[in-house]
Amino acid sequence: MNSYEIILWLHVAIMGYWIGSDLVVNALTHYVTRASTLPGPERRRLWEFLMHVDQHPRNALILSVPLGFTLSAQIGLIWLDSAAMAMLWIGSAAWFAYMWLVHWKRSAASGAALARWDWRIRYVLIAMFVYMGVISLVTGKPLAAPWLAWKVLLFAGVMVCGIGIRYYIRESYRVWPRIWAGQGTAEDEQAVRTAMNRATWVLWCLWTLLVVIGWLGVAKPDLGQSP
Repeated sequence: MNSYEIILWLHVAIMGYWIGSDLVVNALTHYVTRASTLPGPERRRLWEFLMHVDQHPRNALILSVPLGFTLSAQIGLIWLDSAAMAMLWIGSAAWFAYMWLVHWKRSAASGAALARWDWRIRYVLIAMFVYMGVISLVTGKPLAAPWLAWKVLLFAGVMVCGIGIRYYIRESYRVWPRIWAGQGTAEDEQAVRTAMNRATWVLWCLWTLLVVIGWLGVAKPDLGQSP
């Protein structure tokens, strides 16, 4: 296998890893939110395990960025010299490390501040990907193929969905502490279920975008020549 085939294999494997881990996270989420007969501490233990499992889709999201741009560079659809390629991988590694730092420090005094910066990083990247996709559709640069520009635009949509899911998770934390302490009411249980149901709707949108992204990568449809 040459380097292109290896990167392509990894890129496809990451997509399967992403969707597969998301399916597990979603199933476990609904189990925990509906397990009202379990003791509060047990539900908290399961929720903490769920938060660990939820790192896998985040791993996949970050890893797909350098892999995707490396593939595009190797087939001449974006120009990246060796220095730019190195910066891409170093930046992605730093983002990956920071994402895990936020996870491990989520219960520490610095957890909230670290999480806010994690959100800000994603806002900046969403803006960058939207700009890159739109400007490429208009001018043909830096992404030479319209289908690739659409992949980048849709990936920005995936990141927006991820933020939406995390928003509803944060909403659930308004009532989880009472449930974990064994003081939850029927209204608290309903609030958690509502938040997680809404997060699932957003997750379905994310999966739809991933399927379309995957199709664009395989089919490489002729969407019209860039200017």
